[in-house]
Amino acid sequence: MKQKRIPLVGRQYLVPFILITSLFFLWGFAHAILNVLNKHFQEILDITKTHSAFIQMTMYMGYFIMAIPAGLFISRFGYRRGVVFGLLLYSIGSLLFIPGQQYLSFNLFLFALFVIGCGLTFLETAANPYATELGAKETAASRLNFAQSFNGLGCICAPVLAGLLLFSKDGQTGSGNVALPYICMGLVVLLVALVFSRIKLP
Repeated sequence: MKQKRIPLVGRQYLVPFILITSLFFLWGFAHAILNVLNKHFQEILDITKTHSAFIQMTMYMGYFIMAIPAGLFISRFGYRRGVVFGLLLYSIGSLLFIPGQQYLSFNLFLFALFVIGCGLTFLETAANPYATELGAKETAASRLNFAQSFNGLGCICAPVLAGLLLFSKDGQTGSGNVALPYICMGLVVLLVALVFSRIKLP
């Protein structure tokens, strides 16, 4: 007897799954863009490579500090509010690059990255388990693996897009506006937050 094929995502869960999968792309993008910015920070702020290591450390400090609070928040208020709150933190952190660029303050840039890290903690805490719930239990692992592939896609796109915005064709610093990629990213994330705040998730 031919075994019935179980779909990866049921039709009623398709739109929520697409939205959740977009989050994997967004946090992959946020992580990968740091490697491009590292060189840019060293040039425009005249800091050493050792000093620039704080860029990575500060962002991941957001994960360390916010991991348990994010889990408690999502347990109490649900996945959707957890995602929206995480997106808002992500967007606020990105837009904080505007005053950081204006004052060329490395500390302000670090604070902005910390806020982004806190937002990403909420997104990952909510999106990973929620992706497994949007369909049959038998396909939960495949569904999560598929969603996580977009994390890698975000990691591929970030250096390409950031490089186009920040560097000239000869590899030298271009516009000098380190905030530009984050302004674009912040506006996109804010739009995604608006969509999540309006749509009804099962």
